Amino acid sequence: MNTRGTRRLRDGREVDIGRNDGLRKVCCCGRHKWAKCPHPWHFSFQWEGEHYRFSLDRHVGKKLTKSEADIEAERLRTAIRAGEFQAAQARAQQPKPQQDLLTTFRQFADDWRARRGYQLVNPGDNDCRLKLICAFVLPGTEPPMTFGDKPVAEITTGDIEAYRHHRRMQKRSAVTINHDLKLLRKMFTWGVRERLLTGTPFKVNGEAVIRLDPESPREERLTDAEAERKLFEAAPPHVRGVIVAMLETCCRPGEILSLQWQDVDFEARELTIRAEKAKTRRVRRLPISNRLFAVLEMRRLDPSGKAFPPEAYVFGNRLGERIKSIRRAWESAREAAGLNGFQLRDLRHEAASRFEEAGVLTTDVSRFLGHTSLSTTTRYLNTTSRRLRLALLRVEQAREQSKNLANSCKDASESRPHANDAEASSTPSKSLPS
Repeated sequence: MNTRGTRRLRDGREVDIGRNDGLRKVCCCGRHKWAKCPHPWHFSFQWEGEHYRFSLDRHVGKKLTKSEADIEAERLRTAIRAGEFQAAQARAQQPKPQQDLLTTFRQFADDWRARRGYQLVNPGDNDCRLKLICAFVLPGTEPPMTFGDKPVAEITTGDIEAYRHHRRMQKRSAVTINHDLKLLRKMFTWGVRERLLTGTPFKVNGEAVIRLDPESPREERLTDAEAERKLFEAAPPHVRGVIVAMLETCCRPGEILSLQWQDVDFEARELTIRAEKAKTRRVRRLPISNRLFAVLEMRRLDPSGKAFPPEAYVFGNRLGERIKSIRRAWESAREAAGLNGFQLRDLRHEAASRFEEAGVLTTDVSRFLGHTSLSTTTRYLNTTSRRLRLALLRVEQAREQSKNLANSCKDASESRPHANDAEASSTPSKSLPS
């Protein structure tokens, strides 16, 4: 095994420099937080030119502490050196016994949260949804049993449909209900992929049996320039900057609030939405308009007159610290402007619709929005009465142009001499004998 030197740990052990003795975590937490953070341990070891890399928690089948991970990693290194790891790996890949599958949904959710859920963009939202799902009392159970207490392998399609009906009775929107169903579907699919479950209640014989509720697209728009002016006058400067950024880039509120100065390139006039901050986990580079450029220039300096450091947040507080939410300030400005039905996320729809009305191709609008499919983009393009009038005006203009073209062709044909007349005029006339 090639090494790059060794170092001595506090407990007296010597490990390879930069390799943490083949034990590490793949997360955003600092190395000093690995012993306490909930993310899984990963094993990385090289022997005789072959690299062994895999999730240690997944290999063992449970969440490991730091001491347990050290013991298991040492056992694996010994097995690899002795050439016995292949047999151990084959035993680990065998199907789990049925009693291992009879964990409750709450335990399964905790496992999913520790091993997969933390990687998603909004893990806090998922925690709130899982809390509601686990507390739901399944109908027809005696004694009463909650969704979280039922064995995850015994959850049926009817249980999920019962939860959907419960959310409908709470007058929840189709969007909210679909978010719950998507989360459950994602979790069960992950469980099957990780061989923790033998099947998912969302499919029977490979066919989807639970459909999402049809969603009505939101049609809230800023009706005219006066409504936008009132909104800007009622909003405080910080919220006003976020509004401009959303209207000029089509970004999500969270993407704007998490934007840092290191993501802004004034020379190229571009800003970067990093993959770890995007919902689709894809990087986007967007141009900066003149309107947004002026806003960024005003926010570029801190209270002392110096430029903010690269790690500071563009739309943070006066010290460049991150502001996680502007919900209260937004709601106050919205009510003062008389736009009670208009939500912060509607600014993203408004921006996309304005881009499309200006003649921007739908494919380009989709790239601004960060969508992976055009069908999703079309739901963001809200048609206004002004746009319908413009469309009707174009149709009338095209009809009038076609009519004028037909009349001009008719006039031209009538003014052109006929063939018989041309022949008669070209033949010399003969006088009759007297």
